[in-house]
Order: sequence, then structure tokens, then C-alpha cells
Amino acid sequence: MKILVPTDLSENAKNAINFAKAYARHNDVSITLLYAYYAVYDFAAQAQEIIAAIEKDASKALKKEVKDNPEGFSIDYKIVQGTVSTAISAAVMEGDYDMIIMGTQGASGIKKNLIGSNTATVIKESEVPVIAVPQGSSFDTLKDITVAVELTKEDEKLFRKLVRLTESFNLPYLVLHIESQESFDRDITFKGLESYLKETYPDCSFEFVKVKEKKFETGIDAYLTDHPHTMMVMLSKDKTFFEFLFNKSHSMELAYHTHVPLLVVK
Repeated sequence: MKILVPTDLSENAKNAINFAKAYARHNDVSITLLYAYYAVYDFAAQAQEIIAAIEKDASKALKKEVKDNPEGFSIDYKIVQGTVSTAISAAVMEGDYDMIIMGTQGASGIKKNLIGSNTATVIKESEVPVIAVPQGSSFDTLKDITVAVELTKEDEKLFRKLVRLTESFNLPYLVLHIESQESFDRDITFKGLESYLKETYPDCSFEFVKVKEKKFETGIDAYLTDHPHTMMVMLSKDKTFFEFLFNKSHSMELAYHTHVPLLVVK
């Protein structure tokens, strides 16, 4: 598996790199660190000097990260000019990466720091799974993996991909449905999904949880308050998910806690 880890050399990006390195300990993984920059200068004569200085500093910091690898897995880095989202998209297409791991910033939750950020753009546009790692989050403190399901047109391929990406963690899966109103059809779908997952993945531990709440974001917020050491998973079945997640009317209401990593499976 090949993982791309964008970094701006900040402490929060460092945390995402550490998360990726911890992930690599559990999987056969190679990591590429990606530093993208956009040089601003007043005169063409300044260009070469500024670019050289930026790349020298970035190269020094990235080489340090590459050397800090006691586990011995493959890790390298790239430095490119361009915007973050454009550089990431190009790198994924050129390098055949399987997943992106990158940081989010701030202390007020995804509603202010994921929506409208570089991370949000990457999640929205990426064709591969993305893990958004909040500031202060640690791979080693994860106790379980929560999978939010809508119970409408669930995609078997996404569950297979989820298990492939995470089964080496040896953590229990909590399959979560936010129930806005009682529905016999969804109850049957939930029970069918439970039977399917337990029969298909007998070596994995699945628990099935319902939270009754009219608003999806309120239910998620309440759930995550009680599960501060989970990794949240959302399955991107179609554009509907992103139309909901990135719609301005909803984005201000989202209250995911910054200490909970978010894995979007595509």
C-alpha cells in the first residue's frame, strides 16, 4: 500500500506524519511526504533565490522525518510548486497512491477547520480514501472504529475496502446509525447488515449501535462525546454524502470533535 502524506511542516502536520508512521507499523506500507508551496515574489530576479531558500528549508525538515524511521518501512518525500489540493491530486494520479493521510487544524471542530479547508477540498475531490487527523490525535490511543451508516444503498465494495484498510489494527468496529425516526425498512436493513458483516468477516468484532436523534450532526456529536478514542468512518457511496457534508447550511452545524480522526472511504 502506498500512502501520501501532505505536510506544511507545521506541528499539526507533524502529528499527521506520526499517525501515518504508526499506521505503517501495522501494514505493508510505503509513505511519501509531500510538501507543496506557492512562491510569491515581486520581481523575476527574486524567483530563483526564493525558490532555492524554500526548497532548502523544506528538504532539511523532510529529510529529518525520513531518517526518523526505526521500523524501517519505505519513506521518501517530494517538493513541488503549486497549491496544496492541486499538488495532491497530481501526485495521486502520477504515483498510484492508495490513501491520503493529512492533518486538520484548530480546536473548534471540523465544522470550522475541515469544512472550507485544504483538507475538505482534498476529501471532496480525492478518488482514494482520506484520513483527516485532528490536532492532538494519536493513532496509539484509538480504542475502536466507528462506521456511520445511512442504511440506504449501502455499498458492499466500500465495506470490503474499509476492512482491508483497518483490519490490521485489531480494533472492534462499532456500526452506528443515527435514527431520526422509526422505520421498519431500515430496521430490517440494519439487521441484514449485521448478519452480512458478521458472516463475511468472522475474525472481526462488530457491535451495532443506534442513536435516536432528529438531526444527524447532533447525534454524531453526542456519540463522539461518549467515544473520544474512536476513529470515525464515513462511506462515500455517491455525491449525496458530499452535498450534505459540504453544504453551507449544514457545515456550521457540524460539531465533530477535533481529537477524533475521520476516515472517508471511497
